[in-house]
Amino acid sequence: MKKLAVLLTILCLLPLSACHRQRYGILSYQQKDIYAECLLNDEYKIAVTQTKSEKSVSFLEPSSLSSISFRQEGEKIIGRAGDVEIPFENMNLDGICAILSIFSLDESNLGSVTGTSEATCMEFTSSLGTYKVTLGKNELPKRIEILSEEYEFDIVIEAIRLN
Repeated sequence: MKKLAVLLTILCLLPLSACHRQRYGILSYQQKDIYAECLLNDEYKIAVTQTKSEKSVSFLEPSSLSSISFRQEGEKIIGRAGDVEIPFENMNLDGICAILSIFSLDESNLGSVTGTSEATCMEFTSSLGTYKVTLGKNELPKRIEILSEEYEFDIVIEAIRLN
């Protein structure tokens, strides 16, 4: 009977321990305003910006797409083509939302970490997909892969500025 009581106590406390995941500070760069110029799928040059109040992605190259951008403010996404702005529901733009979220990952979604003296690779899982983040020696991301059933993105970060 005592063994059963101990076992039930452990089973009741086990879920509570999962609520207190340890924080490692591995994503501390996300606490700052970020501007990054990236190469998307070896084809498009994009700029990704994140501040405390908004996230945005805009096309830099090819020049035919340079007037296209997306901005997220809270739950709202605004698409822009030249002077025309179009509001979208987030669920209609999962791929864009996934790119907008590359600098707002949650450590509690960390699944695995591997590393060498040159780079650290971390894998995060969210509702938008699996993010494989490679950090360089400076502990800033240099490559982010996003994998889901609907899309695959390979984002190489060519330049990053933190404010």
